[in-house]
This record gives sequence, structure tokens and C-alpha cells, in this order.
Amino acid sequence: MRAKAITLIIFSFCLYGAKAQLLFKPNAAVQQALKGVLNDFPNRLQNITGALIQENVESSDYSSTINFPGTESCTITQYRSQNNKNRSWQAVLPEVDNFAAAKKQYRELFLQVKNMSLHLPGNTKAITTKAIYDEPKEEKKFAGSIFRIGNDDELYKDVKIEVALQYIITGWQVSVYVYDKKEDDEIRPDTEVKTK
Repeated sequence: MRAKAITLIIFSFCLYGAKAQLLFKPNAAVQQALKGVLNDFPNRLQNITGALIQENVESSDYSSTINFPGTESCTITQYRSQNNKNRSWQAVLPEVDNFAAAKKQYRELFLQVKNMSLHLPGNTKAITTKAIYDEPKEEKKFAGSIFRIGNDDELYKDVKIEVALQYIITGWQVSVYVYDKKEDDEIRPDTEVKTK
């Protein structure tokens, strides 16, 4: 009797997992945009950088020639630092006033990134993205799931894709970022004290 109960529980979990997989539909335009951004990371996004939008004290913002579906424009930020010559790419989806709708949008975007099959430059084998799903809560005001790329390539070891949901004054906004950031213990200050 106990063996039957355990078998039934295992079967239920398998059925639930299969149903969840069937509900997911890949969005080719979303995945193509993200692949285009990732493919240009070895070039520091130079091939997809458009016109200068604004100069800031520590960075410059440019338009992106790759736009994300559902957004009017995307931004590339170049940081000013002697040691950090990195760029990041950002897409912000239109704001919604309903938390449930924003949460659904966040979840769908998370699944698009999770289920991408990537072929990065110089790699013949498809690689995957890995992240822990950060469950949004209305009272928390922010959720962010950070994907790391499962690849041994030196060029991509610090590259991350982040799907974020945050509350702004007038509603909820979902964003996706692609950036490279070293782990905190690897970061060194811009200027080092020279000793004799």
C-alpha cells in the first residue's frame, strides 16, 4: 500500500513537471535579441552600439541597435574606469500598474532566458544558463534572478543575464540586463599605491 502511494506521488510530480514544460512557449524574437547581445560581448558590444544618448560622470549611455521585443529602445552603458572597460546592455519593458501582470511578465521572461540554447562565438557545443528563481512578493518591491552562463570560455566567465522586477512610484517595471561583473573578491581598485 505504501509503495503504491509513493509511486502515485512520484507520478504526480512527473505529470506536473511535464505540464509546466508544455505551458512554456519559446519566444524566438526574445531569444534572438539576447543571443545577439551575448554574441557581441567579446567585442565589448561595439558592433551593436548606436548613438550617444548622454554623458554621465562615471559612464556614457548609448542606444542599442538590437532592440528587445515590446520595448521602444534599449541602452548600452560604457563605464569609465582604468581597470573596468566593460559595458552593459539594458531593456526596460513598459510599466504596468498591476502586480499580478508584472509578476507574470517577469516569470515568462525568466523562462525565456532559462530555456535558451546558446551557441556562442568559438563554441560548437550549445551551452545553458543557470539561475535561482527569485520569487516576487508585492511587499518586497524588488525581485531579481541572475543567470550565469554555463561555459568554461574565459570571455564569458563573468557575463550575467539579470531579469528584474521592481516597483517604481507609478507602477511595476520588468527589465533585463546583460553585463559582465567580476565577483567582489576579484575586483581591484582603479589605482594601486606604488611602493619603492
